[in-house]
Amino acid sequence: MNKIGLALCTALLLAAGLTSCGAPASKDLTVFNWQDYIPEDVLKDFKTQTGINLVYDTYGSNEDMYAKLLGGATYDVVFPSTDWVPRMIQKAMLLKLDTTKVPELANLDPSMAAKNTWDPKNDYSVPYNLGASAIVYWKDKVKVEDPSWNLFTKKAYAGRIMVMDDPREIIGAGLKANGFSVNSTSADEINKAKATIQIWKKGIVKFDNDLIKSAFAKKEIWIAMNYPENQAAELDAADLPNMGMFFPKEGGMLYIDTISVMKGAKNIDNAYAFINFILKPENLAKIYDAYGYPGTLYPKTNAFRKVAPRYTAADLANREVRGDVGEQGQLYESAYEEIKSSK
Repeated sequence: MNKIGLALCTALLLAAGLTSCGAPASKDLTVFNWQDYIPEDVLKDFKTQTGINLVYDTYGSNEDMYAKLLGGATYDVVFPSTDWVPRMIQKAMLLKLDTTKVPELANLDPSMAAKNTWDPKNDYSVPYNLGASAIVYWKDKVKVEDPSWNLFTKKAYAGRIMVMDDPREIIGAGLKANGFSVNSTSADEINKAKATIQIWKKGIVKFDNDLIKSAFAKKEIWIAMNYPENQAAELDAADLPNMGMFFPKEGGMLYIDTISVMKGAKNIDNAYAFINFILKPENLAKIYDAYGYPGTLYPKTNAFRKVAPRYTAADLANREVRGDVGEQGQLYESAYEEIKSSK
């Protein structure tokens, strides 16, 4: 191909969000993402603007995602949290990215570079969103005098509490309630967290990632520890003003989720097109608005936002980024299984 033809081809491909010249490009893409994480209208816009056939599946936790991938499921794009990225890199599950094909990454807040300990050069992952779980409750049923994890111990609400099914989040809450780091690798500290959660469990009816949303919406439970955007998505607009929420004063876990391309992906060009599309400020703004995220990772989105965030970065000041605990993760798993099996 001569230089003029190559330049023209490159320009056309960049305009379309694609990355290579030659044989006809695939029109397929498979994505594995968290539940309630990209609104349907944004996915439809991607399909319409690119002509790419999108297969979009969801999961409720990093553990579910990881287990399914290890079980043989194949996807082009996944959304692991930062503490899972190192593990997936070590297992050679992720493709090393050509960040020159992700121009929208330039919009990332520069301060993130100092915080990125999981993949400092974004070789295998691109930051997508920042947020945190919270305690949500029905204002007409629950009186919150003290925004603390101790709400779980109130006898008046026993049997009306449900929490997410996530070992790191739950153990992390117990660690913070005792003044420890959510990334502790101390067996003694994790055991103290376990003892605290076993006290909480007396009032908790279930650890769950799916039923928790509908049970709260139906007022079968009055208190839920979950991602507030997921809980709100299940409610009718008329019920939203009655949903209260708080981040416990003792602190808790802060998540940062990323976008990665799987090693062995069949549709790599389309994966880059998808990542760039999602990271465009106008599209990220739609996503952040739909769920009420603070959207602090990509400041350029602020110019396109139409809805006030459900919470802000200031609300997360005492939250700690969820980090990789390496082999000590077995301590969390063991403690969590003991909690769930105890009476």
